[in-house]
Amino acid sequence: MHAFDSMSQPVPLAPRLENRLKIRHYALLLAFDRHRSVTAVAKQLSLSQPTVTRALADIENIFMQPLFLRTRRGLEPTAAGEVVVARARLAIADNEALVKELDGVREGRQGRLRIGLIPYVSPPALDALWKHLFDLRPRLLLHAQEDTTAPLLQALRERALDCAICRFSGASTEDDLEQVLLYQQQAHLIVARPSAGPLMRHAHAPLDIDQLSEMDWIFPPAHTPIRQMIDAIFSAAGQRAPVPALEAYAVATISSALSQMPRGVTVLPSDVARAVAAGGAAEMLPEPLPWNLPPVGLAWLKGAPKAKICAKLSTAIRDQLNDSGQAH
Repeated sequence: MHAFDSMSQPVPLAPRLENRLKIRHYALLLAFDRHRSVTAVAKQLSLSQPTVTRALADIENIFMQPLFLRTRRGLEPTAAGEVVVARARLAIADNEALVKELDGVREGRQGRLRIGLIPYVSPPALDALWKHLFDLRPRLLLHAQEDTTAPLLQALRERALDCAICRFSGASTEDDLEQVLLYQQQAHLIVARPSAGPLMRHAHAPLDIDQLSEMDWIFPPAHTPIRQMIDAIFSAAGQRAPVPALEAYAVATISSALSQMPRGVTVLPSDVARAVAAGGAAEMLPEPLPWNLPPVGLAWLKGAPKAKICAKLSTAIRDQLNDSGQAH
């Protein structure tokens, strides 16, 4: 049984949280969720088991309901416990971000901005991004992280990122996110230079699926738009996509690999493909593939502390792309 305040007229939950809940309570809840054992939590925190047990009881008293139940498998979160633990993760993440941001302020910066990027961001968009951010005075302390769209959106929701340049998707259009369209991309085949000749000679003809199936493919991760496009190339011809010679998503890795793969081939957005081809190891077929890539935008959480900075950043990128004729 859990003991909670017994009052004829209990204090509403909101004032209890405002007056009694501390960050250390959230940290303790995360420890319980991670270890699911009073013994393990006590060991981690160098406290006695009775002290840890009382601390959990105090937290549950604040919330006026049990958050963990003892079972044969150890402590299991209740439905309320799962809600509170999820909120605890966000609170701890926000607190860690605040500490690092204040460190930046002490160093003369105006704060910190954590940016997520898909690997295939258009080079002009990247140039516009960095130009705007590095021109700010005082400067921001910047952190960049590359990943596919789904993990970047998850990181936004977990407060691990402030904004992300990613592709529009069903998950990116939910009500908790702001997303501004930046540009659209077409996709092209890009082929290692030794094998480009025959394909270039027939660039305007239908794709030679038999020839493509015998080449050494570089695939991006599953569930990415480019991977789905490669599957569509072969599916449209009634074939399954070949087993790839390499799975990679970093542009530098793909470019380097193509220089060592005489029969290498992959699919890239046109602007990224042109940048890879400029290195001399591969050539981009001139005709775009007949499948559309989802548009690329800048996303951030509605009402986030950096929402104004993100909105100004999106405007700056769009303006720069419009001036250079890159935006669509």
